[in-house]
Amino acid sequence: MNQGAWTHKFGLTRNPFQDTLDTDLFFRTRQHEEALIKVRIGIEDRHALLLLAGQSGTGKTLISQLVLRGLDQQSHIPAFVYAYPGMGKGPLLAAILTEIGVETPAHYTHQRLIQLQEQALALHEKGKRLVILIDEAHFLKPDALHLLRTLSNLETEHEKLVTVMLVAEKSLAQRLKRPTYDSLRGRITFSVGLEPLTCEETEQFIKFRLLKCGGPVHLLDSAGYAMVHRISKGIPREINRLLYNGFIEALTSNQTSLTPGILQAAGKKIGLVYGKVVSYTSAAA
Repeated sequence: MNQGAWTHKFGLTRNPFQDTLDTDLFFRTRQHEEALIKVRIGIEDRHALLLLAGQSGTGKTLISQLVLRGLDQQSHIPAFVYAYPGMGKGPLLAAILTEIGVETPAHYTHQRLIQLQEQALALHEKGKRLVILIDEAHFLKPDALHLLRTLSNLETEHEKLVTVMLVAEKSLAQRLKRPTYDSLRGRITFSVGLEPLTCEETEQFIKFRLLKCGGPVHLLDSAGYAMVHRISKGIPREINRLLYNGFIEALTSNQTSLTPGILQAAGKKIGLVYGKVVSYTSAAA
């Protein structure tokens, strides 16, 4: 079964709930808009450290991608780094250097730091600024986090040379509250948090995506929207996963809409539902 076969059955031009970083389907809640504004201001005003934290699946990576794509490429050089569990300061510096075109990072950490400073100064002399985005930053080892304080000290007489944006799960924000990270935490200009969507935002999120993909919003009724929020807990990634599987469940059951029962069945099959979930409507009754 190809995508066109099932999407057309529901009046859709494409899959509204695919698991991709499709900026065209980005639904801007108040908190997502606030995060975008603060991060952009932090970069434009040349701050050294920014933190975007939130539960997995709340849209952090999508926001960071929007920020990077919105940068003036004439004046900013972006370096995108994916942290991995246990990533230390040496590998972090090597990854950054590789991203900005240094083919052979030096052997020792202090030499890599000198290389990075030289690159940042060279860019500054050309009127460009290095913006380093570290995704999954909660995986960084303590020595890598403390290195960020050193990076925040790379500066000329008038301004910082580098902006580092940390994108991480909420556990990093909690970790940085420890006394050992006081000096690093003090260098973070903006610490922006993302929370799961409310029930109302969940419904708006779904309707927005359906409309963007040519579909009717009545594919779910009020009880269906409430059920999605209850099962997904308002996490956009889980909303997408649940609804995609809900459409497939409806298709195999020869249904033309996503009822609470279909959503519960889909939720069970992907491990989001254990037992029976009571809808708001039936609970009120």
